[in-house]
Amino acid sequence: MAAHHAWSFEIPLLCIFHILGSRFIQPAIYVMNLSWLYFLPSFIFFILVILFFAAFSIGGFLLTRKYVEIWLGKPPAQNEVISYYIAATGVVYGITLGLIAVGVWDNYIHVNNKVEEEAATISELYRDIASYPEPLRSRMETELRLYTRYVINEAWPLQSEGIIPIGGVDHMDNFQKMLYRYEPATLGQQILHASALHSFNDYVLLRRFRIQNVTKGVQVMIWWVVFFGALINLILSWLFVVRNKSLHILMNGLLGALIGALVFLIIVLDYPFRGWFKVSAEPFEYAYEQLMK
Repeated sequence: MAAHHAWSFEIPLLCIFHILGSRFIQPAIYVMNLSWLYFLPSFIFFILVILFFAAFSIGGFLLTRKYVEIWLGKPPAQNEVISYYIAATGVVYGITLGLIAVGVWDNYIHVNNKVEEEAATISELYRDIASYPEPLRSRMETELRLYTRYVINEAWPLQSEGIIPIGGVDHMDNFQKMLYRYEPATLGQQILHASALHSFNDYVLLRRFRIQNVTKGVQVMIWWVVFFGALINLILSWLFVVRNKSLHILMNGLLGALIGALVFLIIVLDYPFRGWFKVSAEPFEYAYEQLMK
């Protein structure tokens, strides 16, 4: 079955795992498929992201500590001035990152609600055609059952891999032809037929919305803002001159871990149909088991 492959998870993980090995700021040009990371256990991936940012923060501090002391002097050096700047940038970056996380979460909830609405609409459509005369009704019900089984058994696994499903169209085309050709004979049949047409049109729009969101994620430039803001805050933390080296290492590690946790949250919710907290096909399964089976 032909399918359109969507390269997802390109920007966030490209920046995380490859920015240090790049001489120029061009990762947006390169396309890497790191989708296999979605198949790691969620806790393992969470730990990897946390460790990366914590290690980057601590490593940067260790590399720059000697030069910072030469430049700014011994403690307390310019800590008071730097603290003002890190407080300001921390607030701005925290608000920005929080708004991005809220936006991603809101989109996830919106997509989940639309999937539930899509399943409810196909159930409503199945009920609408229950009054159609035979053998038309049986043929139309068969097409809807076959299509719903396709969504559950084939389309959803493809979506979880970032692939836009294009199958099942033949079942909907056959259903549409029968629906449009039917000519109701009585007033009651006309009312039910109008309801069926309305439900079918609604379903087409909801299906299109679901397919469009298979590959839709956070934009490239937003990820650049996320990582650039993280880098600015880490650099400012390296400019502190603290007499207790172990304490400074701990502070940098915790700051990096916090940034990593927020980035992890954005990543796992970025693509609603992928990863460990993906939107499930449960509404379709429920509709099929309760109504069509």
